Amino acid sequence: MSEGLNAYIPSPFKPWNTERVIHLYRRLGMGPTPEEIKQALQMTPSELVDQLLDGVKNAPLPTRPYWADYTDDQFGDDEYYEVRDQMRDDWYAEMLTDGRRARFVLFWHNHFVTQQDVYGCNKYLWSYFELLHQHCLGNFKTFVEEMGINPAMLSFLNGNQNIATSPNENYARELMELFTMGESNGYTQADVAQMARALTGWRANMYACETPHFENSYHDNTNKTIFGQTGNWGYQDVHDLIFTHRADQVAGYISQKWYKNFVYETVDQEIVNGLAETFKSNNWEIAPVLKQLFKSEHFFDEKWITTIISSPLDSVVKWARMIGLTKEEVGENIWIFRWGPYDQGMDIFNPVNVAGWPGYHSWINENTFTQRIKFLQYLTNSTYQEGVREKLLIWALDLAPAPNDPLGITREISRQVLGKLPEPSMLTNATDAFKGDIPSNYYDDGTWNLYWDSAPYQIINLLFYLTRLPESQLI
Repeated sequence: MSEGLNAYIPSPFKPWNTERVIHLYRRLGMGPTPEEIKQALQMTPSELVDQLLDGVKNAPLPTRPYWADYTDDQFGDDEYYEVRDQMRDDWYAEMLTDGRRARFVLFWHNHFVTQQDVYGCNKYLWSYFELLHQHCLGNFKTFVEEMGINPAMLSFLNGNQNIATSPNENYARELMELFTMGESNGYTQADVAQMARALTGWRANMYACETPHFENSYHDNTNKTIFGQTGNWGYQDVHDLIFTHRADQVAGYISQKWYKNFVYETVDQEIVNGLAETFKSNNWEIAPVLKQLFKSEHFFDEKWITTIISSPLDSVVKWARMIGLTKEEVGENIWIFRWGPYDQGMDIFNPVNVAGWPGYHSWINENTFTQRIKFLQYLTNSTYQEGVREKLLIWALDLAPAPNDPLGITREISRQVLGKLPEPSMLTNATDAFKGDIPSNYYDDGTWNLYWDSAPYQIINLLFYLTRLPESQLI
């Protein structure tokens, strides 16, 4: 095993500090609250990773809504669309409360891609959403098996049209290319065609919101040859063949995706190989691999801190969690979480194509960066509420080395926002933004402090400044 996958043990040269806590929470979750940072610093890194991932794995599934089994004709006139919006808003609110599970559900949503605009049925949306939660840290093989007969997936990739007399290859191809093995990685077009025949027979009429079921009369009951193995293969056999005869390809491909998503876009192949071995040796259980990664010396290396461009959704959620905003304090501004990402090309439940959102540099261009600033500043405006201003002040007092030290206050708030200490010139500009138009002599003689009436507004001005920095878009 690569030494980089050894458990990180803090040292004077690589301390367990605020930056590394924020790094862990932003990669494993949606960013930390102030209280989570305090608690994390009282634990070892390994203890914290265990607590966070075990919490996700053992969390109850989301409460099924009353409409979870409705067909389309059971909804009222506007209800069909209202429940979709409410479901999204409830999920965004959950991210503010605890963003850990949302991180993994989003990852798998962008891996096992479906588009609600294609399958339509709200019943299918809930079934898909529930499945992502159920297996996000479970067994990957089981996850793949159940995803293929989920009604959203059957509809999106035409599995419901795959019948013996007219095989449809869409799902068979994506099962190998995108979901398990990677493009052109251990399979041929002949394997795709033969696998499609083995997957025939599963039906789900999306126009009637029909529950998925198997019809033997639509299944090809003749021999097929997949990966050089011949037999009268069916649905379960396909998955057994993939995970037995192409285990190395599956383990390597998925481990590489985890590395790119949670560490950095350019892969360290030695680390990926170690994760792949752990994946196989744990019989395709997801949690042991991610525990190994998030506990590792490699993951906590300083060079990975604030190196990934956040998604549009990350951008607003991490900001709100940073100062501990509750869903009640966000209140009517929850629309920011829905429309902010949407305007930047991240329509939840409708990724851009079957390969998902590509992420990284694709998230940022001249237009989307402007959109990010706009929506972050909308969210910053919500802190003008009296109760939130008080929370901001408490937050700043908690961070401040001294209540009358504007440089120290700016430095610590900037560290929280940016994920690490800003460069000296940036810190100087940020401090000027914080000081505002208050005469310098009040700072020089120590008269000014955070208990001044102006202080909450100065904090807000600093946040406005920081949200305009490109560095604020990194996690």
